[in-house]
Amino acid sequence: MPSPESVRLRKALREHAPISPRTEPALRAAIEYVLSAPGSLSRAQLVMAAGRAHGLPASEVEQLACAVEYYHVASLIMDDLPCMDDADTRRGQPSLHRAHGQATALLTSLALVNRAYSLVAFTFAPHPVIARMQAQSVLDGCLGTTGILDGQARDLNFAASPRAITEASRVALGKTVSLFSLAVFLPALLVDPDPRERAQLKALCVYWGLAYQALDDLRDVLSHPTEIGKPTQRDRELARPNLACLSGVAFAQRRLRRLLGQAERAAGRLAGWNPRWSYLQAFQQAVFDGAAREALAAA
Repeated sequence: MPSPESVRLRKALREHAPISPRTEPALRAAIEYVLSAPGSLSRAQLVMAAGRAHGLPASEVEQLACAVEYYHVASLIMDDLPCMDDADTRRGQPSLHRAHGQATALLTSLALVNRAYSLVAFTFAPHPVIARMQAQSVLDGCLGTTGILDGQARDLNFAASPRAITEASRVALGKTVSLFSLAVFLPALLVDPDPRERAQLKALCVYWGLAYQALDDLRDVLSHPTEIGKPTQRDRELARPNLACLSGVAFAQRRLRRLLGQAERAAGRLAGWNPRWSYLQAFQQAVFDGAAREALAAA
């Protein structure tokens, strides 16, 4: 059963969705469809936890949480398209382009990105100019050609590259790390972290993003599609970056263990400097520890 916060987030995602009485029916149906299976909402929950820890207004936090989730969902829609991964399922149901067509899927992704930008702008509007400029810088870095777009381009062209682990890491830095950076930095900018805290937050996002990708790589190799709600063994079929495929399951497990240790130490340092960052430790325990134990125990 979903937690009360998950229920609240699902309601907020529907309320803030880019839908109006004038929205074209096919586009409306696609937006409603993709938001009907919201997944774990881990990044949105991280934003909510930050809001509680920093004492931020609930309306601001909810808007930021929805924005981060909309960016995430939009990236998944595009990732599933035939010109990308050509995935048939996502979150236990037919992927959006299979259910509503490629053109409508693309429009849905753009609608979510557009609404997410608006929600971030609404949230930061009453705050100082410096905070608004920093938020724009984070969005540009995470979503542009140094972030998700760069990661996706490297992902698509990985088969033509030397297929090195360093290139696989660059893909994860662009795609997975960027989404964690949005979830961490957008709420953090509202409380003006000092330079030492910013550096440690940036390192934590890298550790979490690379660890999350290592977990995903292991799931692709070791899990059944019904367990994770999407096709498995796709990375090998498409010659996409996957640590377990490139260097073996044991290597991916060792890297996962090391990254989670680095993340734990980074979160601990932040909490030691200021208790307001303690939520980061709780997030790692809630999101990573159980899944990591499973992946590390697998043969």
